[in-house]
Amino acid sequence: MHSNYDLFVAGFLSIDCGIAEDLNYTDDNTQIFYTSDAKFINTGTNKEIAATYITQQTFQRQYQTLRIFPDGTRNCYTLTPVIKSNRYLLRASFVYGNYDGLDQPPQFEAYVGVNPWNIYLPSNSTQYARNEMIMVASLDYISVCLVNTGKGTPYISALELRRLNNLAYLAANESQSLRLLYRNHFRQTASETTIRYPDDAYDRIWFIWVRDGWTPINNSSPVNLWSQNDYRLPLPVINTAVIPSGPNNNLSFYFPTNGDPKLQYHIYMHFAELQQLKSNQSREFNIIVNGNTFYGPLSPKYLSGNTVFSVSPLSGTKQHVVVFSKTTSSTLPPIFNAEEIFVLEPLSRIPTDSRDVDAIMNIKAVYQIKRNWMGDPCVPSSYSWEGLNCSYPDSKPPTIISLDLSSSGLAGVLSSSLANLTSMLSLDVSNNSLTGPVPDFLAELSSLKILKLTNNQFTGSIPAILLEKSKDGSLSLSLLFSLIKRDDLLSSQSQPHDDPHLRLTSALVNVLTLFVASMGTSRLASARPLQGNCVKQWMISAILHIVMSDAWTPLYESDWAMELIL
Repeated sequence: MHSNYDLFVAGFLSIDCGIAEDLNYTDDNTQIFYTSDAKFINTGTNKEIAATYITQQTFQRQYQTLRIFPDGTRNCYTLTPVIKSNRYLLRASFVYGNYDGLDQPPQFEAYVGVNPWNIYLPSNSTQYARNEMIMVASLDYISVCLVNTGKGTPYISALELRRLNNLAYLAANESQSLRLLYRNHFRQTASETTIRYPDDAYDRIWFIWVRDGWTPINNSSPVNLWSQNDYRLPLPVINTAVIPSGPNNNLSFYFPTNGDPKLQYHIYMHFAELQQLKSNQSREFNIIVNGNTFYGPLSPKYLSGNTVFSVSPLSGTKQHVVVFSKTTSSTLPPIFNAEEIFVLEPLSRIPTDSRDVDAIMNIKAVYQIKRNWMGDPCVPSSYSWEGLNCSYPDSKPPTIISLDLSSSGLAGVLSSSLANLTSMLSLDVSNNSLTGPVPDFLAELSSLKILKLTNNQFTGSIPAILLEKSKDGSLSLSLLFSLIKRDDLLSSQSQPHDDPHLRLTSALVNVLTLFVASMGTSRLASARPLQGNCVKQWMISAILHIVMSDAWTPLYESDWAMELIL
């Protein structure tokens, strides 16, 4: 069976939060490879739980370290690689372990993408909390965020991501996820260990359920898991089952709704016949949920897995009662192998437009921006990225409409990804060290109303369309550059028989062209009135630099000139 399991190992991402950046290891019990979380987040501080819990081996290895987040309201992990539109099992584990000596476990919130994740957290230093959901990846990465709500510093111990068979757990889709409530199988006693990888190819964790009136049975022969069942339960789970203690009894169980009848649930029930029936024996039963026929009649096949699940969610009552009722023609009582119960979590919030997300993530990578740029750029609006403003149209993805990267230490050319922010109204990249020509794609941003390029080291001419938009008032354009290449100001490049006076005249024409263009901007009207001496000073300064500089020439120097064009 392990040759089959190897197919799924590539879909595992196992993160031990809080270990050193260069540390990786293989867990002794599960043989799962764990890596440091430093590759997936650049905020937070590594900590260890209290020494007494480590020496007593109270917790498994992944729970002995944690990462805490004392700074910032929202801190996010970016989990990659992820296959877009695939189903995943996502598990987050939390152990406080009195790491700070205060013996006061914090409480905080979590988000997956833009939607809240209703997590359970430890209430004391000796507890651990595993939180699990099944979800569909809407992007090529999954964002897991912890949010400080003023009740202590957020922390996390482990993050685990498992790629699932895309034909299983179909109730999880782009509009809803499944939060795990129970995952149980049956044994004679509860003292036996839980079951997970490598027995479970998807590393689901199965707990033991023991109940009076139920008789466990088992079969050592392998159940066929791979031909007809997309859920592929581990053999130690599906090879055991329970039947009623009396041959004519039914099996029944219930689960509460935590006092909230509005919560909706999906239930997955797994069956396999473990007894070789004689010719005069039969096992047939109906599944009744809350007094209504849910499925049936069902006759599990010998050593063949079968899963019955709710297509529509269960809701509307304080508890849900499930009965496996023997049919009148059946000679044997019902059989039950395992169960999974999930809470349906609607994904009601719409994430930022995927094209804008791709563009801004590329911009972040190109310039190595160190801000609070984690999670979704626009959603929730209270945690939107610094320097961004977004538009939130009804029932449509938000879009980025303003980007302020001024004084951000940017270097190199303007990223072509800016061209994909098609809803942008305002772009400010002033006071950086950007080089190269002002790109033509800026003129193709049809919504752009404000463009600030001031105090960079651009070369070349300004795209004519940008100047035209500035002149007709449709674009507020800030053109003040720290450095302008002399040859780019001269419309007539150096020729063997150029007259130097003609070159100077040409340079003056270019300077005047920029000056007149700036006078045409809508913002010029708000500048202080022109005074002859200021104009004269500005023009003389520009001309002298054009004539005297060998390579690079500051074009504008006076304080008035800066105010005029800005």
